[in-house]
Amino acid sequence: MEDAKLNLDLNRLATDLQSKMNRNNLSVRTAAPQIGCSPATLARLLQGSKAENVPDSVNLMRAASWVGKRLGDFEVGTSKPSSTLGDVEVHLRALPGLSKADAEGLVAMVKAAYDAASKLRAKKGSGR
Repeated sequence: MEDAKLNLDLNRLATDLQSKMNRNNLSVRTAAPQIGCSPATLARLLQGSKAENVPDSVNLMRAASWVGKRLGDFEVGTSKPSSTLGDVEVHLRALPGLSKADAEGLVAMVKAAYDAASKLRAKKGSGR
C-alpha cells in the first residue's frame, strides 16, 4: 500500500491514535480490539511514516474512525485543513477533567451556536 504513504499523513494519524490511547489509559493490546485490528497492526500504525509496511486501507479507515475522523482527514496536499462540527465535538468530549455531562452541554451549545450562525448567514445571503 505504497500509495497510502504518499497520500496520507501517517504521522498525524499515529499522533491522534496515541493521544486517544493516552487519554483513555489504553495499552496497544487493549486498544487494538476496540479499533478492530491486531496489536501488531496497531503497533505499525503508531510508528507512522517510519513503519516498514503500511497497514491496509481497511485498518487505516478503522483507525481514523476510532479517533473520530475520516481517512480523508489525513490526506496530504489538501489546500487547508478543514475543521468540522464533528471535529469540535470530538475535541470537547476528549477534554481531560471535563465530566460527560459538561461535555454534552458544551457540544449542545456549540451546535446551537453553529445552527444560529448558519441561519443568520442564510438570511443575510437571501437579502442581497
